[in-house]
Amino acid sequence: MELLSLIESDEFRLWGAQVIVLFFLLGGVTLLAVGMGLIVNSDKSLQMFSKMNRWVSFRRATKPLEVMRDTRQAVQDYRYWLAAIFVFGGVFALYGLLTQFEAASIIYVLGLDFLKTDAALWLVDSARWVLIVGNLLGIVVGIMLAFFPAALVALEASGSRWTSHRKAGHGADTMRVTTLDTWVAAQPRVAGGIIAVFALVLIVTFGLMLPKVW
Repeated sequence: MELLSLIESDEFRLWGAQVIVLFFLLGGVTLLAVGMGLIVNSDKSLQMFSKMNRWVSFRRATKPLEVMRDTRQAVQDYRYWLAAIFVFGGVFALYGLLTQFEAASIIYVLGLDFLKTDAALWLVDSARWVLIVGNLLGIVVGIMLAFFPAALVALEASGSRWTSHRKAGHGADTMRVTTLDTWVAAQPRVAGGIIAVFALVLIVTFGLMLPKVW
C-alpha cells in the first residue's frame, strides 16, 4: 500500500519525469558526439567502435552449469538423515498451515490489503493449499527414501530427463553482423550525419522540457 502511494505521489512522478528528460538529453549529447566523430574522423571512430565491441559467448560462460552431476550416491549415503528432514519438516509445516494459519495476518504482512478482500483471501488460501500439497509430497518422499529407496530411485529414473540448453540453443550464440553495421562501416560520414540530426532533435526537444521539470 505504501509503495502504491509513493508511486502515485506528485513527487515521484516529478522525479520520474526528471530522470526521463535527463536520460534522453544525455543520450542526445552522446549520439551527437558519435555522429560528429563519424563525420570528422571516420577511421578512428570505427576503430574505437571495433575495440568496444566485444563478443561474449553465452555458451562458454554457462558451460559449467550444463555439466551433469549425479547426486544419487550422496543421497543414498545420507538417506536416513534426509528422510528425517523431509518428514519432520513436512509435519512441522503442515501443523502450522492447518492449525496456526491466519489469512488476515498473511495479507497484512505481504501488503496484499490493496486488493479486494475476496481476491486477497483467494490468493492467500490458494498459496496455503499449494504448500500443504507440497509438504504432503515431501513427507511421502521422505518415507520412500527411508523405507523404499529402490522404488524412489525407479520413480526418479522414470521422471528424470537431462536437457542441455547449450544443445537446444546451438547456433543462437553465433555472432551476426547486421546490415546496418555493414552500411555504417561502408558509409560512415552519411551515417554520422543522420545520427547527428537525430541527436539534435533529441537535444532540442528534451532541452526545452528541462526547465519545465526542474
